[in-house]
Amino acid sequence: MAEESKSLKTWDDVVYDVMPEFERIARQNQLVTWEKESHFAMQAIKKNPSLYECAVDTIQSSIINVAAIGLTLNPADQYAYLVPEYNKATKQKECQLRISFKGLVKVATETGAILWVKADVVKQNDDFEYRGMTEMPIHRMNPFGDRGDTIGVYCVAKTHDVYLVDMISIDELKKIRACAKTDAIWSQWPDEMAKKACIKRASKQWPKTEMSSRLHHAIDVVNQVEGTDFDDFAELEEYASSIKTRIEEDDQLGVGELWVETTDKQKEYLWKAITKGGFFTQAEKTYIRESIIEWHSANTEVIDGEAEEEPAQVEEN
Repeated sequence: MAEESKSLKTWDDVVYDVMPEFERIARQNQLVTWEKESHFAMQAIKKNPSLYECAVDTIQSSIINVAAIGLTLNPADQYAYLVPEYNKATKQKECQLRISFKGLVKVATETGAILWVKADVVKQNDDFEYRGMTEMPIHRMNPFGDRGDTIGVYCVAKTHDVYLVDMISIDELKKIRACAKTDAIWSQWPDEMAKKACIKRASKQWPKTEMSSRLHHAIDVVNQVEGTDFDDFAELEEYASSIKTRIEEDDQLGVGELWVETTDKQKEYLWKAITKGGFFTQAEKTYIRESIIEWHSANTEVIDGEAEEEPAQVEEN
């Protein structure tokens, strides 16, 4: 009992150390209160022994994010949770603030940019009719029958003027899933994760309001916890196709130039293994490496006899 009391007192201190920062942020949006959320945080820690093993600063950061996003940790609402997860990079357990699909929808509507938003998956045996970006689609299904496998997901948001419709095909969903930090969440809740992915992408087209930064912050937290999904796969596929064409033409300088033009984020996804949503075979990756060296050699600037380096070389994932 003494050891338990000591442990609980220690975690009380950990939680209450962030009270000043929490209250400073919470006063700005007045959506959550320290009195309630500190209680829910301690409740979560006591119920999940794995949270005791998490780095202290990650627990504190997660609690502060509750204030910044304005989603309660009340388990009855199921908007957000404190979840322990092992970080391979830091080699320690870390606490993450995991925002649910319901939580993301709540934040989206409270920004004022949209009146409501819904997302749903489309199955093989459903009857789905897309009617344009600003028209409500027709989705007929038998919720009690065999709907078949998921073939896509769509999102409809109602603004003050029109409907805004976005869709993601199953092929794109597979690529988004491949970019996740862990497949465990997708394996357990594939449809919910698909709907969340669609809402995240659709939100980029919604009208901006003074509270839009709150939604953006919530999406940033989701991406940090679950993995950043690359939304513009069409652009990514275009880059990959152009690079493959240069490889076929044996144009090393052309390949090197295209690679340097891509962003770090694009490079990260382009370089993934094909089984994880990447685009290049091992032979093509070898050619790209050699092309980067060739481009580097051709474009090195010599200033006062000193070589100034240009592109960094890629590393195998």
